[in-house]
Amino acid sequence: MEYKIFEKDLNEELKNSYLLYSLSVIVSRAIPDVRDGLKPVQRRILYSMSELSLRHNSSFKKCARIVGEVMGKYHPHGDAAIYDALVRMAQPFSMRYPLVEGQGNFGSVDGDPAAAMRYTEARMQELGEYMLLDIDKNTVDFRDNFDGSLQEPIVLPTRVPNLLMNGSSGIAVGMTTNIPPHNLKELVDALKVLIDNPEVEIKDLLKHIKGPDFPTGGVIVDGENLEELYETGKGKITIRGKYKIEEKENGTSIVFEEIPYGVSKSDVIEQIVKFAVKKKDEKKDPGIRDVRDESDKEGTRLVIELKRDANIKRLINDLFKHTNLQSYFYAQMNVINKGKPSLMNLKELMQAFIDHRIEIVTRRTNFDLEKAKKRAHIVEGLIKAVQGIDTVIEIIRNSLNPQDALKNLQDTIGVSEEQAKAIADMKLISLSRLETDNLVKELNDLYAQIKNASDVLQDKEKLMNIIKEELDEVAKKFGDERRTEIVLHKGELADEVDLIRDENIIIVLTKWGYIKAIPANEYKVQGRGGKGAKGLKISENDNVKELVFTNRLSKLMLISSAGKAYQINTYEVEMGSKNSKGEHIANYIGLSEGEKVKTLIPISLDGDYDKDILIFTKLGKVKRTSLREFMNARSSGIRAINIVENDTVVDAIVLDGEDKNLLVVTKKGMALNFNSSQVRRMGRDAMGVNAIKLKKDDEVVDVVLVDNNKKLLIITERGYGKRVEFSSYRPQNRGGIGLKTVRDISKIGNIVAAMSVEDGEDVLIFTEKGKAIRVNVDNITVLNRITQGVIVVRLDKDDAVVDAIEVKDD
Repeated sequence: MEYKIFEKDLNEELKNSYLLYSLSVIVSRAIPDVRDGLKPVQRRILYSMSELSLRHNSSFKKCARIVGEVMGKYHPHGDAAIYDALVRMAQPFSMRYPLVEGQGNFGSVDGDPAAAMRYTEARMQELGEYMLLDIDKNTVDFRDNFDGSLQEPIVLPTRVPNLLMNGSSGIAVGMTTNIPPHNLKELVDALKVLIDNPEVEIKDLLKHIKGPDFPTGGVIVDGENLEELYETGKGKITIRGKYKIEEKENGTSIVFEEIPYGVSKSDVIEQIVKFAVKKKDEKKDPGIRDVRDESDKEGTRLVIELKRDANIKRLINDLFKHTNLQSYFYAQMNVINKGKPSLMNLKELMQAFIDHRIEIVTRRTNFDLEKAKKRAHIVEGLIKAVQGIDTVIEIIRNSLNPQDALKNLQDTIGVSEEQAKAIADMKLISLSRLETDNLVKELNDLYAQIKNASDVLQDKEKLMNIIKEELDEVAKKFGDERRTEIVLHKGELADEVDLIRDENIIIVLTKWGYIKAIPANEYKVQGRGGKGAKGLKISENDNVKELVFTNRLSKLMLISSAGKAYQINTYEVEMGSKNSKGEHIANYIGLSEGEKVKTLIPISLDGDYDKDILIFTKLGKVKRTSLREFMNARSSGIRAINIVENDTVVDAIVLDGEDKNLLVVTKKGMALNFNSSQVRRMGRDAMGVNAIKLKKDDEVVDVVLVDNNKKLLIITERGYGKRVEFSSYRPQNRGGIGLKTVRDISKIGNIVAAMSVEDGEDVLIFTEKGKAIRVNVDNITVLNRITQGVIVVRLDKDDAVVDAIEVKDD
């Protein structure tokens, strides 16, 4: 025997062989076809079920029978892989629109596996049948199966946009695909727009396709990133469970009615328990009393019972942070396009489906046209035979045999061979007048069909209208409402603002972090020296820390001790009264351990983002930054200023477009007047520059815009106050020690507040014990720069002033 020996480089052979293997896996197993959105195993399952006549209105058959049919005829890769694919196609929590209807145990959202295939049964959903419509009309090409004994379709002539409708996931060699599911109605609307205008941009398609629509619902919380995902074909989607708060006699509960796609509910419960145990070990009880699963056939219901003192907002944030109640979907829209793997964006995927439908409808119309032409040809011969029936009978009677009869018919009455055969097969009953009329009617109908099919093939607009009509039929029959909510962190205020009445309010923040909004008209004007009214219900050892005057339809920026900026809608702050406690600030923003809110800044939506903000620290630093740098600040916070140890933010001022003179006031009675032009604009991570040079044990308490039409009001911790002309403070250079603004600090106490006021205005003064007094500034004497001032509020022996704000009445 003669052998042929080939010498090959091992590295090159391995490289070529592995490349062939990887391409085989990519094309033949793991990545879906862009046209029907199916992997080969899924396509073979649906085709086999069609051959078994497992329609939506037929009886179920054992899954073992279906798996055997698929494996024996088309997919010799093992029964487990086929059954897993079949099960997934029937799971309503895996497929947005299931293509298979299962009977029996097909697994659960908790991660429970399906029963063995010998126990379960299945048949096609009606939607699955729409994947195979017109497959018998030469609409798709077929190829040999693995052993060449049968033919299988290369692609299905799907009438539904399955790839984007149900999504797909798979891992191949060096490649992965993860396409999210979408709402069918939204898809159809967008496809019709693309059909009408092939030049439409993706951002216009997204007016119809809001984003992914997962079968388990949930909330997409970074909707602003979706356009980039659809433009590039890849990106990250953040999904959270949807919850509600239930108040019952036995306490408060957080109830999750939807969980993120692909997340096991049992895993989430285990994670919650571990989180609660860990926090208790750290002596930071999260306030969870019990966790239980009350889910049933009606839907998901994960109940988290809370203790009486639980901080709900903080706990919810912790649950999202430490459990899979917040998860991520990493989209990678890889598909097989024209036999090759490709990363495609949304428009390309949709256009590929439209192109597929154009080919299917064109081939179907050609098939129907040829069929109608053939039938019309036969009917024409039958009508000709009926009209000369005596001659036909005579020819057949005098012919020697059937073959001779057919030839004589062709020669004598001028018909084709096919027509002659049809005439020979015609029954005598067809000679009745009624049957003759039916032949004429059928011929006219066939002529109409031929004309219509020819028009469709010649007029692209008519063909596209057919595609749109069929899409409308699919949407009407199988479409439903969106399940997944999409939230944008960017953009204008939510629609709920339309229901909120704007009004002037005071935002109050206490030392221990309780915040509330109070209508400004709750406070009545009193004379100088009054004892004041109760301003805030506080717990023992708590006291008022920060106050701002604003309105309900503004934004509220919070600058923290760690130099971070947080931003919330002011209307989100719970409205209270003078005697209410308020909600803890952790219900609104996510502070780190040990981090405290130092300054509240109200921000108007009509232009404030185009201004600059000056941030001042306790140790005399100042930093100027464009407010637009903080436009995307959220409740999770972003860096506002880089500060050193032992320093904190004490004030922030928004400039109205032009540089102003600023007066920096310290607690020991120093004040420095300098122009903001001496502070250059910096980035968010900068540390800033020196605003004032501080003496030992001194620190900045307030910064005031200089306005010679107003006066400087100073309030001290022992209730003293005075008004001073701004002209008393000459402009100086930034970084100096400033001028003395009060004398005898030991008697009147440290300065706690400084502000710019007009004649006739009111101010609110708050004390450590929670009292508040509203005073008209006309009752506070105008004095020289170094004087000590007059008594503005009489304090109890162990009380002290902590802050003051100006109040403007409408």
